[in-house]
Amino acid sequence: MRQLTAIGAAFLLVFAAACSADESSAPEPAAADEAASQAPIVVAQAEDAQAGEAASAEGDFDPNRFQAGKHYTILTPAQPTSVGPDEVEVVEVFWYGCPHCYTLEPFAERWEKSGKPASTEFVRMPAALNPNWQTHARLFYAAEALGVLEEVHGDIFREIHVNRNPLNTEALMVAFFGDHGVSREDFLEAWNSFAVETNLKRSDSVVRRYRITGVPAVVVNGKYVTGADKAGGNEAVFEVVNFLVEKEKRRL
Repeated sequence: MRQLTAIGAAFLLVFAAACSADESSAPEPAAADEAASQAPIVVAQAEDAQAGEAASAEGDFDPNRFQAGKHYTILTPAQPTSVGPDEVEVVEVFWYGCPHCYTLEPFAERWEKSGKPASTEFVRMPAALNPNWQTHARLFYAAEALGVLEEVHGDIFREIHVNRNPLNTEALMVAFFGDHGVSREDFLEAWNSFAVETNLKRSDSVVRRYRITGVPAVVVNGKYVTGADKAGGNEAVFEVVNFLVEKEKRRL
Protein backbone atom coordinates (compact mmCIF):
# COMPACT_ATOMS: atom_id res chain seq x y z
CA MET A 1 0.00 0.00 0.00
CA ARG A 2 1.24 3.51 -0.77
CA GLN A 3 2.76 5.28 2.19
CA LEU A 4 0.17 7.44 3.95
CA THR A 5 1.27 10.83 5.20
CA ALA A 6 0.20 12.01 8.65
CA ILE A 7 -2.47 14.70 8.68
CA GLY A 8 -2.04 15.51 12.34
CA ALA A 9 -3.15 14.12 15.63
CA ALA A 10 -6.27 16.29 16.09
CA PHE A 11 -8.19 19.41 15.25
CA LEU A 12 -8.97 22.91 16.61
CA LEU A 13 -11.98 25.07 15.80
CA VAL A 14 -10.56 28.21 14.22
CA PHE A 15 -12.22 31.44 13.22
CA ALA A 16 -10.99 31.90 9.66
CA ALA A 17 -13.36 31.01 6.83
CA ALA A 18 -11.17 28.53 4.99
CA CYS A 19 -8.33 26.05 5.30
CA SER A 20 -5.27 26.98 3.27
CA ALA A 21 -3.42 24.49 1.10
CA ASP A 22 -0.22 25.86 2.64
CA GLU A 23 -1.15 24.27 5.96
CA SER A 24 0.92 21.13 6.46
CA SER A 25 -1.57 19.55 8.85
CA ALA A 26 -5.00 20.04 10.31
CA PRO A 27 -5.26 22.26 13.41
CA GLU A 28 -4.84 20.81 16.91
CA PRO A 29 -8.18 20.19 18.65
CA ALA A 30 -7.18 20.55 22.28
CA ALA A 31 -9.13 23.79 22.80
CA ALA A 32 -12.33 22.57 21.15
CA ASP A 33 -14.79 20.74 23.35
CA GLU A 34 -17.26 18.11 22.18
CA ALA A 35 -20.26 20.44 22.25
CA ALA A 36 -18.53 23.00 20.06
CA SER A 37 -17.44 20.39 17.55
CA GLN A 38 -21.01 19.19 17.12
CA ALA A 39 -22.64 22.64 17.08
CA PRO A 40 -22.67 23.01 13.26
CA ILE A 41 -24.92 19.97 12.94
CA VAL A 42 -27.42 21.40 15.42
CA VAL A 43 -27.44 24.75 13.65
CA ALA A 44 -27.96 23.14 10.26
CA GLN A 45 -30.87 21.05 11.48
CA ALA A 46 -32.61 24.18 12.70
CA GLU A 47 -31.80 26.23 9.61
CA ASP A 48 -34.85 27.36 7.65
CA ALA A 49 -34.92 26.51 3.94
CA GLN A 50 -36.51 29.86 3.03
CA ALA A 51 -33.20 31.48 2.08
CA GLY A 52 -32.41 28.87 -0.56
CA GLU A 53 -35.97 28.87 -1.84
CA ALA A 54 -36.03 32.64 -2.09
CA ALA A 55 -32.72 32.71 -3.91
CA SER A 56 -33.94 30.19 -6.46
CA ALA A 57 -37.29 31.84 -7.14
CA GLU A 58 -36.95 32.70 -10.80
CA GLY A 59 -39.65 35.38 -10.80
CA ASP A 60 -37.85 37.39 -8.11
CA PHE A 61 -34.38 37.34 -9.63
CA ASP A 62 -32.42 40.53 -8.95
CA PRO A 63 -29.25 40.63 -11.08
CA ASN A 64 -27.67 43.13 -8.68
CA ARG A 65 -28.35 41.27 -5.44
CA PHE A 66 -24.78 39.92 -5.25
CA GLN A 67 -21.69 41.52 -6.74
CA ALA A 68 -18.61 40.09 -8.40
CA GLY A 69 -15.50 40.84 -6.40
CA LYS A 70 -17.47 40.95 -3.15
CA HIS A 71 -19.73 37.90 -2.91
CA TYR A 72 -18.00 35.81 -5.58
CA THR A 73 -15.07 35.93 -7.97
CA ILE A 74 -15.10 35.36 -11.73
CA LEU A 75 -12.84 32.69 -13.19
CA THR A 76 -10.96 33.85 -16.28
CA PRO A 77 -10.85 31.88 -18.44
CA ALA A 78 -13.96 29.91 -17.59
CA GLN A 79 -13.33 26.20 -17.06
CA PRO A 80 -15.14 23.30 -18.78
CA THR A 81 -17.88 21.43 -16.93
CA SER A 82 -19.03 17.82 -16.99
CA VAL A 83 -22.73 18.54 -17.59
CA GLY A 84 -24.90 19.00 -20.67
CA PRO A 85 -25.52 22.36 -22.37
CA ASP A 86 -28.88 22.82 -20.62
CA GLU A 87 -27.54 22.15 -17.11
CA VAL A 88 -25.53 24.09 -14.56
CA GLU A 89 -22.75 22.42 -12.59
CA VAL A 90 -22.07 23.26 -8.93
CA VAL A 91 -18.80 21.87 -7.53
CA GLU A 92 -18.04 21.85 -3.81
CA VAL A 93 -14.27 21.71 -3.27
CA PHE A 94 -13.34 20.47 0.20
CA TRP A 95 -10.91 18.62 2.45
CA TYR A 96 -12.18 16.18 5.08
CA GLY A 97 -9.64 17.51 7.59
CA CYS A 98 -10.84 21.12 7.29
CA PRO A 99 -13.07 22.28 10.17
CA HIS A 100 -14.67 24.91 7.92
CA CYS A 101 -15.61 22.24 5.39
CA TYR A 102 -17.14 20.28 8.25
CA THR A 103 -19.30 23.21 9.35
CA LEU A 104 -20.40 23.93 5.77
CA GLU A 105 -21.33 20.32 4.98
CA PRO A 106 -24.76 20.29 6.69
CA PHE A 107 -25.76 23.33 4.66
CA ALA A 108 -24.56 21.65 1.47
CA GLU A 109 -26.54 18.52 2.31
CA ARG A 110 -29.68 20.53 3.01
CA TRP A 111 -29.29 22.50 -0.22
CA GLU A 112 -28.76 19.32 -2.24
CA LYS A 113 -31.91 17.74 -0.82
CA SER A 114 -34.31 20.69 -0.77
CA GLY A 115 -32.78 23.86 -2.19
CA LYS A 116 -31.01 22.81 -5.39
CA PRO A 117 -32.61 24.38 -8.47
CA ALA A 118 -33.83 22.20 -11.32
CA SER A 119 -31.32 21.29 -14.05
CA THR A 120 -28.45 21.70 -11.60
CA GLU A 121 -25.81 19.00 -11.07
CA PHE A 122 -24.05 18.97 -7.68
CA VAL A 123 -20.52 17.51 -7.57
CA ARG A 124 -18.30 17.05 -4.54
CA MET A 125 -14.60 17.29 -5.34
CA PRO A 126 -11.90 16.69 -2.72
CA ALA A 127 -8.91 18.98 -3.06
CA ALA A 128 -5.54 17.24 -3.31
CA LEU A 129 -3.26 20.27 -3.21
CA ASN A 130 -0.67 18.87 -0.82
CA PRO A 131 0.34 15.40 0.40
CA ASN A 132 -1.85 15.59 3.52
CA TRP A 133 -4.94 16.53 1.55
CA GLN A 134 -4.20 13.82 -1.02
CA THR A 135 -4.69 11.14 1.63
CA HIS A 136 -8.27 12.18 2.29
CA ALA A 137 -8.96 12.84 -1.40
CA ARG A 138 -7.92 9.24 -2.11
CA LEU A 139 -10.16 8.14 0.77
CA PHE A 140 -13.13 9.89 -0.89
CA TYR A 141 -12.50 8.24 -4.25
CA ALA A 142 -11.90 4.84 -2.65
CA ALA A 143 -15.30 5.13 -0.95
CA GLU A 144 -16.82 6.07 -4.30
CA ALA A 145 -15.19 3.08 -6.00
CA LEU A 146 -16.55 0.80 -3.27
CA GLY A 147 -20.07 2.14 -3.75
CA VAL A 148 -20.36 3.37 -0.15
CA LEU A 149 -19.64 7.09 -0.58
CA GLU A 150 -23.17 8.25 0.16
CA GLU A 151 -23.20 6.15 3.33
CA VAL A 152 -19.80 7.16 4.69
CA HIS A 153 -19.28 10.76 3.49
CA GLY A 154 -20.84 12.45 6.51
CA ASP A 155 -19.46 9.78 8.83
CA ILE A 156 -15.91 10.52 7.68
CA PHE A 157 -16.33 14.18 8.64
CA ARG A 158 -17.75 13.22 12.04
CA GLU A 159 -15.08 10.57 12.63
CA ILE A 160 -12.38 13.19 12.15
CA HIS A 161 -13.92 16.22 13.84
CA VAL A 162 -16.10 14.67 16.55
CA ASN A 163 -14.35 11.40 17.36
CA ARG A 164 -10.89 12.95 16.77
CA ASN A 165 -9.79 10.07 14.58
CA PRO A 166 -7.57 11.54 11.82
CA LEU A 167 -8.07 8.58 9.44
CA ASN A 168 -4.53 9.00 8.19
CA THR A 169 -3.09 5.48 8.44
CA GLU A 170 -3.95 2.19 6.82
CA ALA A 171 -4.98 0.68 10.14
CA LEU A 172 -7.33 3.55 11.01
CA MET A 173 -8.96 3.61 7.60
CA VAL A 174 -9.33 -0.16 7.36
CA ALA A 175 -10.96 -0.20 10.79
CA PHE A 176 -13.33 2.63 9.86
CA PHE A 177 -14.43 1.00 6.63
CA GLY A 178 -14.68 -2.33 8.40
CA ASP A 179 -17.31 -0.77 10.65
CA HIS A 180 -19.22 0.02 7.43
CA GLY A 181 -19.06 -3.54 6.12
CA VAL A 182 -16.01 -3.22 3.85
CA SER A 183 -13.28 -5.84 4.18
CA ARG A 184 -9.61 -4.93 4.40
CA GLU A 185 -8.97 -6.65 1.06
CA ASP A 186 -11.73 -4.73 -0.72
CA PHE A 187 -10.64 -1.42 0.77
CA LEU A 188 -7.00 -1.86 -0.24
CA GLU A 189 -7.99 -2.97 -3.73
CA ALA A 190 -10.05 0.19 -4.18
CA TRP A 191 -7.38 2.39 -2.55
CA ASN A 192 -4.75 1.20 -5.02
CA SER A 193 -7.02 1.01 -8.06
CA PHE A 194 -6.41 2.71 -11.39
CA ALA A 195 -9.82 4.41 -11.17
CA VAL A 196 -8.98 6.06 -7.85
CA GLU A 197 -5.57 7.15 -9.14
CA THR A 198 -7.18 8.64 -12.25
CA ASN A 199 -9.81 10.52 -10.25
CA LEU A 200 -7.17 11.84 -7.88
CA LYS A 201 -5.11 13.25 -10.75
CA ARG A 202 -8.20 14.74 -12.36
CA SER A 203 -9.25 16.40 -9.11
CA ASP A 204 -5.80 17.92 -8.66
CA SER A 205 -5.83 19.26 -12.21
CA VAL A 206 -9.35 20.71 -12.00
CA VAL A 207 -8.85 22.38 -8.62
CA ARG A 208 -5.61 23.97 -9.79
CA ARG A 209 -7.37 25.29 -12.88
CA TYR A 210 -9.95 26.81 -10.56
CA ARG A 211 -6.97 28.55 -8.90
CA ILE A 212 -8.26 27.53 -5.48
CA THR A 213 -5.74 27.67 -2.63
CA GLY A 214 -8.14 27.21 0.27
CA VAL A 215 -11.29 25.26 1.09
CA PRO A 216 -14.23 25.08 1.28
CA ALA A 217 -15.02 26.71 -2.05
CA VAL A 218 -18.00 26.35 -4.36
CA VAL A 219 -17.58 26.72 -8.11
CA VAL A 220 -20.61 27.43 -10.28
CA ASN A 221 -20.49 26.27 -13.90
CA GLY A 222 -16.73 26.69 -14.12
CA LYS A 223 -17.16 30.47 -14.04
CA TYR A 224 -17.74 31.67 -10.49
CA VAL A 225 -16.17 30.87 -7.11
CA THR A 226 -17.73 31.62 -3.73
CA GLY A 227 -17.47 30.48 -0.13
CA ALA A 228 -18.39 31.48 3.40
CA ASP A 229 -15.72 34.17 3.46
CA LYS A 230 -17.18 35.86 0.37
CA ALA A 231 -20.87 35.13 0.86
CA GLY A 232 -20.94 36.24 4.49
CA GLY A 233 -21.24 32.92 6.31
CA ASN A 234 -22.38 29.36 5.75
CA GLU A 235 -26.06 30.32 5.69
CA ALA A 236 -25.45 32.69 2.78
CA VAL A 237 -23.23 30.46 0.62
CA PHE A 238 -26.06 28.70 -1.15
CA GLU A 239 -28.05 31.91 -1.57
CA VAL A 240 -25.12 33.14 -3.65
CA VAL A 241 -24.90 29.75 -5.38
CA ASN A 242 -28.59 29.84 -6.35
CA PHE A 243 -28.16 33.41 -7.58
CA LEU A 244 -25.25 32.33 -9.80
CA VAL A 245 -27.14 29.26 -11.01
CA GLU A 246 -30.05 31.45 -12.07
CA LYS A 247 -27.62 33.90 -13.66
CA GLU A 248 -26.19 31.06 -15.72
CA LYS A 249 -29.59 29.66 -16.64
CA ARG A 250 -30.55 32.98 -18.14
CA ARG A 251 -27.48 32.75 -20.39
CA LEU A 252 -28.31 29.24 -21.69
